[in-house]
Parts: sequence; C-alpha cells; structure tokens
Amino acid sequence: MKRYLSVVYIVCLSVAVSFIFPPSKKYGEREVSLKITYKVNITGHINSLRLKMIIPATIKGRQWIKDQSFSIEPDSIYQVNSNTYALFKLYDLDKDFKIVIRNSIVLYNNISMSADTTSQPFTKYLVPEPNIEVESDKIISIAKQLKQANDIETTVKTFEYVKDHISYQRNKAIGAEKVLELGVGKCMDYSDLFVALLRANNIPAKSIFGVVVAEYSDNPLHAWPEVYLKKQGWIRFDPTTNHSEIWRDGMNFKMKISNKYIILSEGRNDPELHTNIFSYRYNYAPGGSLTIHHSIDVAGQE
Repeated sequence: MKRYLSVVYIVCLSVAVSFIFPPSKKYGEREVSLKITYKVNITGHINSLRLKMIIPATIKGRQWIKDQSFSIEPDSIYQVNSNTYALFKLYDLDKDFKIVIRNSIVLYNNISMSADTTSQPFTKYLVPEPNIEVESDKIISIAKQLKQANDIETTVKTFEYVKDHISYQRNKAIGAEKVLELGVGKCMDYSDLFVALLRANNIPAKSIFGVVVAEYSDNPLHAWPEVYLKKQGWIRFDPTTNHSEIWRDGMNFKMKISNKYIILSEGRNDPELHTNIFSYRYNYAPGGSLTIHHSIDVAGQE
C-alpha cells in the first residue's frame, strides 16, 4: 500500500468563500492501534457458522492501514461500495473461541487544495433513505430556515442548529424526523438530522461510523456526518461532540482537520450487515446455539 504524506493547514475563508492557504508543511501524522475482538460462546454443537464483519481499510488522505492481522484468517476480504468486509466460514464448532483483529493505523489531517470531483456519485448523498427523511415536511421547513447565501454558511448554520437542538441520550437510534420532534438522541441521531437537513438544501452529506481515539473511555464507537463542499471535498462535522472542521471566526471561517477519527464504514443503512452498521452479521446451521460479544480497544500515540 502507498503511504500518503500528511499535512495540516489552518486556512481562513472570507464570506465570499475564498480560501487562503499558508505554505504547506508536513505535520500531524498520528499512529494508533485498534484491536477488535469477537468472543463466540458455543452451546452444544454448531455444524457451520458464517460470520461477516466490517474491518478498517486505507482511505486516501484520511487513514493508512499500516498493518492488519487476524487471529483466525478470514476466508475472504472484499469491498462493497466504500466499505471493506471480512468473511469467515467455520465448521464443526463445539468450543468457545475468539477472533481478534489487530490494526496499526496512521491517521492524517490533510486539507486538499482542490476537491476530487472525477467520480463522485453525488445523487445517493442527496436522496431520502430510512432514518434520513429528507422529504419530511418538518425537515424541509427547518432546512429552509437554515438556508444561507452559500453551502459553507448553510453547513455551519446547520451544524450550530443541530448541536444546540439535541440533548444527548444513549437510547436506540430514532432517525432524523423523530429526533427533530423530541430533541434528544445519541450520536447516530445527531448525524441523521444533520445529514437530512443538508440534503434537503441540496448539499451532499453522508453518515460515517467508526472509532474516536481517546474520546470515550467506555465505548469508542461513534457516528458522525461528512459534507461535500465544492472546493474542499468531504469535510467532517461532529455535532455530538461539538467538533467542527470548519468554524466561524468573526467575518471569516477557519478550517482544521483532526486526526482522532478512525473510519470503519460509510452509509446509514448497510445492506451487507442488514443495517447493523457498526460491526457484524452472522448465521449458523441448526444444532446448538451461540452468542457473540463484540469489543473495541483503541490507543493513540501522541
């Protein structure tokens, strides 16, 4: 795999939306370790088990998988859309076992001088889907109120609205329309509402799922949205934690990319995992029974 050089910029942006880039410098690469563990508990005898899981992959300009190892080798590793999966086919199981995936990942904090528009399938980032109810009258009404003179100002205004409108509550995700009504939700709900409001204003936006380094001690799994801006490409916003990579500074905007986010998957409704977007899906032949416990351990090197 090619290793990409990391650079970081803080850039200023006038209300006319023109970026001024300072001289580039190499800075901000961060190497982290990510261990993903699946503990499989067997009762009786399992004739066959088919287990599919999300695994991190190299993403240009965002992260580089420096090393990846499996305690049990998968039967295949494959990609669907932007996500990477490992598939295990296991037979004649009568004892508990673990699958451990160890990753060494280099995170970057790059700002592109220009966006890559060569093969961007923007249509799918503008349409409604389950939990992102773009055509809801309530969503459209709020989106109209948040509409500004350009996409960046609309995005920042929407970010400010979502982070201020929702109070964090770790329950089952309820989707954009419901969280707009109730005003409470978890990270996935913040992301759903943000994405729905931007899509309603014809700004491409998508859901990202992954891990935040040194952010949550008990559960590092997290959801956040990204927005496509014409000059800068895909930019991360995290209304749950009040983290924005573009923010207002007087009459201007500033921009800085963080290197604490590990991306596992893209898309709110993953057909490969039957919408279990964070982790895994399995089925097994009749016989005994089993349970699977999934855990994440992440550590950063400052």
